[in-house]
Amino acid sequence: MKIKKTIDERVSFLTQLISESKNGYEKYKSHFKELQSAYLLESKITQKLKKRNKSNIYIPKINAKVKYLITSLNDVYFSSERMADIETYINSDDAIIELWQNAIDFYTGKINMFKIFQPLFLDVLLVGTSIAKVTWHKGMPRIERIGIDNIYFDPNALDSDDVGYIVNEIYLTYNQIIERQKLGFYKNVEIGQYFEENDKYKKVKLYDIYERKDDNNWVVSTLFENTLLRNEIPLQDGQPFIWGSMLPQLKKIDNEDYVSAYGEPIMSSAIPLQDEINITRNLFIDSVRSHINPKIIIPKSMGISREDIETLGKPIYSDDPRAVQILPPPNVSSAGMNLQILEAELTEVTGISPQNNGAQTANNETATEISIKAQEGGRRSADYIRQYNETFIEPLFDRFAMLIFKYGEDSFFKGYQREDIPSFRFKIQTGTGAMNKEVRRAGIQASMQVFAQLYQMYMSIGDANSAYGIIKANKELTKELLPILGVKNVNTLFSFENNEQNIQQEDHQSIQG
Repeated sequence: MKIKKTIDERVSFLTQLISESKNGYEKYKSHFKELQSAYLLESKITQKLKKRNKSNIYIPKINAKVKYLITSLNDVYFSSERMADIETYINSDDAIIELWQNAIDFYTGKINMFKIFQPLFLDVLLVGTSIAKVTWHKGMPRIERIGIDNIYFDPNALDSDDVGYIVNEIYLTYNQIIERQKLGFYKNVEIGQYFEENDKYKKVKLYDIYERKDDNNWVVSTLFENTLLRNEIPLQDGQPFIWGSMLPQLKKIDNEDYVSAYGEPIMSSAIPLQDEINITRNLFIDSVRSHINPKIIIPKSMGISREDIETLGKPIYSDDPRAVQILPPPNVSSAGMNLQILEAELTEVTGISPQNNGAQTANNETATEISIKAQEGGRRSADYIRQYNETFIEPLFDRFAMLIFKYGEDSFFKGYQREDIPSFRFKIQTGTGAMNKEVRRAGIQASMQVFAQLYQMYMSIGDANSAYGIIKANKELTKELLPILGVKNVNTLFSFENNEQNIQQEDHQSIQG
């Protein structure tokens, strides 16, 4: 009886955690839905205009800018040979790092990273947060995108490092639950009453609750209805979720609804401007129509049909022509100026100018003005990417690499003892992005010219060591420049260096022998 009471108390406690974390998400849910609606071209404004037989074209500014940013992110992360290079750190062995990199390259080659990251990019741009689950599954590392509405974070956490528990909402069929029971993942309890007979495809909702017990120790429990399928199972690899953003969320003073795990969507400030552009643009179209096809006021007694008025070249007969009046059309000049102002404000809040999206501005801008706007957008984008790297991409690859080191094929590590994970760090191989590619190219080439001058100076005074250092530095700049110019597999082009090193080592060994 005491055990039963303990289980009931545990179920009650987990249910409380689920409810508490869901309430934290609900405070943000309407904002997330508003952003998604703005992207999916769903607008109450255009629906109202349509009912009134007015122009109801939806101008998808947010949709266009998000798609441009996704294209830029693809150019940033997928223009290089690999997304991340693992590097030695704090006296780690170069030999094991090289073997480890080969293993990472093999497993990433088996995974469609492009397909995985597309929804993650969309998430971070629209709802402000990318969330992924990184696990080892059936002999392979697995990266799963987790929807913002399927995971709930500890709302009492002060920051992401302070998160004490995570609730993951999952859906499984009857057969999937039974299979996990057979494998020993879930307790052998009867669940048939929750399923209809012969409905093998029906999925039910379960909750995985991850709890932090110590600084780095996590346990997981699974709750189905009021049945505890597993309870406080230790996680050898820690909790599997990675989340990150491009902008930190501002915590307002005395805001009790704050959830620290969420980032700030970079498109949130564009919503009111997009609404205003849609209203103004449709009014502008209606105004132009009223100039082309003005409203005419005619006495009912004249008996003139609408067809007579709208048919070109057909005469209108009237005993009193002065009774026919044309309703004055509105002035459209101010509407055009207002649209230009709104476009400029939209560029200011998003950092993406119309030229970035391939649109031509109404006023004639010089090439210098266009270049300045592109550079400013590139700087803003670079800041977004840096935060995204620090909060999401690097932690994701850290865990990805850790799992490969622990569970990867022995053949990759050539008998190396993998008891302790050596210290390492990742260099994310981000390209430059479409927004500031030309700026980066010009900067690198200017730097290479300076290095060339330094090289000549060192050679003229006979300083061979410094000259050799300039050559090495110039080589690194070349590796950064080539992807910008569209060259792929840059590391393969420099494979001759490894061959030369091997030849030198063999010559040295033969001399010693």
